Amino acid sequence: MKYLFIFLLFLSLLDAKIYRDSKNPVVLDDARNILWQDDVDNIKLLLTHEEATKYCEELSLAGFNDWRLPDIEEYESIVYKKNTKTNINFAFRYNLRDGYWASKAHWRTLWFYADYMHFVSGTAYYDSRHKKKYVRCVRG
Repeated sequence: MKYLFIFLLFLSLLDAKIYRDSKNPVVLDDARNILWQDDVDNIKLLLTHEEATKYCEELSLAGFNDWRLPDIEEYESIVYKKNTKTNINFAFRYNLRDGYWASKAHWRTLWFYADYMHFVSGTAYYDSRHKKKYVRCVRG
């Protein structure tokens, strides 16, 4: 019985890597030491890449002012394809099956295109920076 309890405790610690803050509209990722924005703006704001970058730089949330657009690798860490509704970790409340801007713009196209995570499939793509997509900021 004692070993079963220890095993269950160990499993719960594994699940606690990504979890929602009960007092703030954020999700914490302990494994990567990242804090994710998770509020209604994540499903309401459609912005160009430039607007999304500025929005994150000016965001003040949960007592922090150092937010930024995430990179694709950070987005990949929250993709969870077992959540067939939105392809994102269950800790997130605000997400759409659509594109969310990432930070990287591509020099080979004179910075005309930028990466985004498409949560219909949980796959990274790139698109014109002038198109409007959703935004989710990160810090850490």
